[in-house]
Amino acid sequence: MRGKLRIKKVVALICTSLSFVLISLSGQAQSKLITGKITGSDNGLPLPGVTVKIKGSTQAAGSKADGTYSITAGNNETLVFSFVGFLNQEVAINGRSVINVSLVPDNKTLTEVVVVGYGTTKRKDLTGAISSINADQVGKVPVTSVDQALQGRAAGVQVTNNDGAPGSSVSVLIRGVGSLATNGNEPLYVVDGYPISGGLNNVNPNDIANIDVLKDASATAIYGVRAANGVVIITTKKGRKDGGVQVSLDAYGSLQSKPKKYKVLNAQQWATLANEDHASEGNFTELPEWANPSALTSVDWQDAIYRQGAKQSYNLGIRGGNEKIQSAFSAGYYDQKGIVLGSYFKRLNLGMNIDYTVSKWLKSSTSAKYSRQDQNNPFGSGSLQQLTELIPTLDGGNKLTNQIKDKNRNYGFYNPINIYTKSWNNPLYAIEKNDYKNLNNYLLASSSLEATIIDGLKIKTNAGLNVSDYSGYFFQPEDLRWQEQYGLSGANQNSVYSQSANNTFEWLWENTISYDKTFGKHAINFVGGVSAQSNTYRYMTGTGDKLINNALRDLAQVNDLVVTGSQYTTTFASQFGRLIYKYNDKYIVTGTVRRDGSSKFANGHQYGVFPSGSVAWKAKEESFLKNVAWLSDLKFRGGYGEVGNQGSIPLFQYNALYSSGGAATTGTNVGYPFGKNGSSGEVYQPGLAPTQPANPDLRWETDYQTDIGMDAAFLNGALTFTVDYYNRRSKDFLLNLPVSSQTGFSQNLAQNVGEINNKGFEFAVNYNHTVNDFRYGVGLTFTTVKNKLVSLNKSLTFIDNLTTVTGLNGNGWGQFSETNIGQAVGEFFGYKSLGIFQSQAQINALNTAAAAKFPSNPYYWKSVTQPGDRYYADNNGDGQVTPSDRTSLGSPIPKFYGGLNLDFAYKAFDLNAYFYGSYGNKILNYQQRTLESFQAPGFVGVENVGYDYYVNHWTPSNPSNRYARLTYNDDTSANNVPSSVYVEDGSYLRLRNLTLGYTLPSDVTKKLTLSKVRIYFSTQNLFTITGYKGLDPEIGTANGSATASGIDAGNYPSSKFYTLGLNVTF
Repeated sequence: MRGKLRIKKVVALICTSLSFVLISLSGQAQSKLITGKITGSDNGLPLPGVTVKIKGSTQAAGSKADGTYSITAGNNETLVFSFVGFLNQEVAINGRSVINVSLVPDNKTLTEVVVVGYGTTKRKDLTGAISSINADQVGKVPVTSVDQALQGRAAGVQVTNNDGAPGSSVSVLIRGVGSLATNGNEPLYVVDGYPISGGLNNVNPNDIANIDVLKDASATAIYGVRAANGVVIITTKKGRKDGGVQVSLDAYGSLQSKPKKYKVLNAQQWATLANEDHASEGNFTELPEWANPSALTSVDWQDAIYRQGAKQSYNLGIRGGNEKIQSAFSAGYYDQKGIVLGSYFKRLNLGMNIDYTVSKWLKSSTSAKYSRQDQNNPFGSGSLQQLTELIPTLDGGNKLTNQIKDKNRNYGFYNPINIYTKSWNNPLYAIEKNDYKNLNNYLLASSSLEATIIDGLKIKTNAGLNVSDYSGYFFQPEDLRWQEQYGLSGANQNSVYSQSANNTFEWLWENTISYDKTFGKHAINFVGGVSAQSNTYRYMTGTGDKLINNALRDLAQVNDLVVTGSQYTTTFASQFGRLIYKYNDKYIVTGTVRRDGSSKFANGHQYGVFPSGSVAWKAKEESFLKNVAWLSDLKFRGGYGEVGNQGSIPLFQYNALYSSGGAATTGTNVGYPFGKNGSSGEVYQPGLAPTQPANPDLRWETDYQTDIGMDAAFLNGALTFTVDYYNRRSKDFLLNLPVSSQTGFSQNLAQNVGEINNKGFEFAVNYNHTVNDFRYGVGLTFTTVKNKLVSLNKSLTFIDNLTTVTGLNGNGWGQFSETNIGQAVGEFFGYKSLGIFQSQAQINALNTAAAAKFPSNPYYWKSVTQPGDRYYADNNGDGQVTPSDRTSLGSPIPKFYGGLNLDFAYKAFDLNAYFYGSYGNKILNYQQRTLESFQAPGFVGVENVGYDYYVNHWTPSNPSNRYARLTYNDDTSANNVPSSVYVEDGSYLRLRNLTLGYTLPSDVTKKLTLSKVRIYFSTQNLFTITGYKGLDPEIGTANGSATASGIDAGNYPSSKFYTLGLNVTF
């Protein structure tokens, strides 16, 4: 009986449970219409376009203009409300039919923290001009170095690749050219609080958390004498506080297409041209093989040296921690094979960040970055122009082969007897036979300890090391093939071996005190401190030739060994402080001062004081704007300050220097033979001679900068707008200039001279919006710059190019730029072309007019000028063309530049397109000059030419007014000297990056025990819109000199990349 009762109870319990389950299921299955209204919590106004989504499903709806919405959902489901500029909100239905929601604004842009140097502040409280770039923006474009990631992302920052070689440097200008000194325009980089001098290429871009670019003096003055060109503060990724561990793997592989080729002549065309010149000029000696063009074998030097490039990158990151300790570790490997044979760049990175909270009042932070690089570029910018110059046939040279390299590994060479061919070499032979090695190890490490004394009062000590070690060698083997095949005496190429090493050891120690406190409507933030930094550099190089064996790599076995080496130390000692006062969260005043001492200057000028001040008015906080719904933020800023620049000046320029000269057998000895030594005669005694007079008044360059700006945000922060006007005066820049011969010194000496002015506007606009599952964003930066040399010293009104450019070997190309007072720095300089002389009568008429004024030199241009030669303008109107008729031909500085970033996302797909452009800058196209010259540059010889010149050059039957006549002696005719013919518009717009990504669904990744998996395909440099004739309009600065910018001397080009990548988070 009892058994039956138990069975009945069990059955009853089961039935009851099933009833509850069925009721619950029926409740969930019963969907109904949910309605409501969505408003903003800040002002109560309706919000249109809010996405209303059922959690865990794809069903969604949107709110109307009056904020109302409707959606069909089950009683026990949850609604997710999302809108750009507001925090997401989840609301459980719980059987309700009407749900009204008030969304809270999420002003991330306004509340994000910005690193300002020795501290942080919220963006809404900034009084200076600062641009920020986060890790997501850095990661959208595969870049080799951190500075490349700045291009187009920050207004006022002009980033130009100096060339496209793997691991090559870039030119970074913040608010224009402020110095004429070599490397005098580089910004200061601060990595995790450590100011570094070089080495940025060693930092792994994948480690970057954010980059803050300090542009005006009110923001940069905290760094004093090194801040004139702006400050780039780089913060690397830290650990986590949530108790979890995140592992990320980022990898990509890229293929790089061959660059475009210049259209030059094949063997048959070239020999036909050579025969034409021989027939017209006679003195040019041809090889017998050229008499029959059809029998010649063509070689294509561009095909032989260019190749398809590739790169691969792998980065592993591990981040974890809790409230007590946070740690981050990263490892990265980057490997790029360049599009020129022999060029490559390899880098291994290790990184670590540890933050430890010892107690409530004490915490420590440690950062370490290690890098090992291996880089080679044996045939780079300045050399690549040879690929269009080399004669396109090797017939008549190597008796074993007429190929560049045949299947038996014989390398062709040019005829070693003919004077017009013997000076050319086979670049493939040099690339494959020479031996190179360039290794660099780099360590950047710092550790800090911070103690909170009382609420708001903190003291901090920070110490760091920056160590770099380089070692490398170069070996060129002996080449006896001329001797073996033609019986010529001696080697046509001696063996050469050089070995070098250098080391940099730098330490930093800084101590700061800070106080941050709010008193009612008043708030103050103060930071002050002292800093000491010392850098010791050592180097040694040995070079010699004629080793007895090509297998040897031993300096002890070379002949004519030359060894050089030195060591020097530079030091800094500084004191600094910054005070920020804020009243009623409306009015902000910032004052900064830094006193820097540098060992590069003499006593009395070692220390300088650099003050700045700035103010901000948060107009949005005023009563008349506070409740304006469409305006999220409005702030006006203004600042003025002084900062310095001394990085470009070498050591000991203020000292009197002496030299012991060369050996007794050389012409540079400064000793004297004295006395008698038996039959051997006088004995040479070494001596000392002054090489530089004392210059104790030498001092740093100074920048005086004014900035006026406005920050605004609309639509709850979805749309932000920033505009700045800047005016930068740079004075007393450091230059090596000639001194009076009365001093007894012939070389140039360092002097403080002149003033440069840069002014312009910066604009930055960002907009983000979401419509249901579709999200999009637009970012635009736009910068104008007007550069002008205001003054030099009393005896100078201009300066020419202060450096030479590798590859500019043509006659008359020693000077290619001239900077005049009132004009932009580095303007191209040369003759203005009026076309081509078409008849002898035209030349005679001009010569007759010139003879009336200059009987001793009765020529308008040259005595040998004839029809087909270039016709230059007599700019000064004196009747003759002379060097004084050269004029400005245009500036390499753009009128404006900027970037456009477009982001789109739909569900699991994301698309990014990033454009960068420059407008109004000119390019001096020396490469074009080589395509129009039959004479080899810099030595006796002939060279290949461009196809356009071949078919269009001037002849009596083809009276071209653009291309000059054919001649093997351009030096005499001067048809190809610097002139307006070779200055082109360098404006361009480039699709820098296009990326399409797909993120795997969460249910798939969970099965794989992964948090996130994203696969993407991207292209870089997919297309470029430009009128420039060369391979690449993006041309940087040569040798770090602003007077040598925008010159295409056969630069290593950029080409398209096609990239497949993977982002995995565990």
